[in-house]
Amino acid sequence: MADVTRVLFVCLGNICRSPLAEVIVRAAAENRGLRHYHFESAGTGDWHVGGAADPRSAAKAREYGLDLSRHRAQQITAQNCLDWDWLVAMDGENRRALLHMGAPESRILMMRQFEGASRIPDVPDPYYGGPDGFEHAYRMLAQNAERLLDFLEHQR
Repeated sequence: MADVTRVLFVCLGNICRSPLAEVIVRAAAENRGLRHYHFESAGTGDWHVGGAADPRSAAKAREYGLDLSRHRAQQITAQNCLDWDWLVAMDGENRRALLHMGAPESRILMMRQFEGASRIPDVPDPYYGGPDGFEHAYRMLAQNAERLLDFLEHQR
């Protein structure tokens, strides 16, 4: 598996944004025939470890033909943050947490950094909002999946 690039999507609790990003980018990679990636997701917090994806994220994934039924939340820690080639943070708070854990800045990406904005925007956490927030998060993640894969391919 030395030729496999390991990519971890990171949000706060690993039940909304990062699992959705994981399945969206995995599907995009599969559609492009890119089989040299291993994608997972994790949260910076431990509140949901072992639990399923938020039902609203799972429903949104299903709506677009993706499956989050086997997802189980896990936590990224200082002990395992160096196990990944790339860490893809959903927002600035997640990025700061990764840096605090000792993750090398050069291996941390922001999910929306390829949009060309002067300030890298966050993928807002839809957890406390309504269904529109999950649709909005899905669209942001899907819009950036190909851009992220293009970047990763150029790094290989």
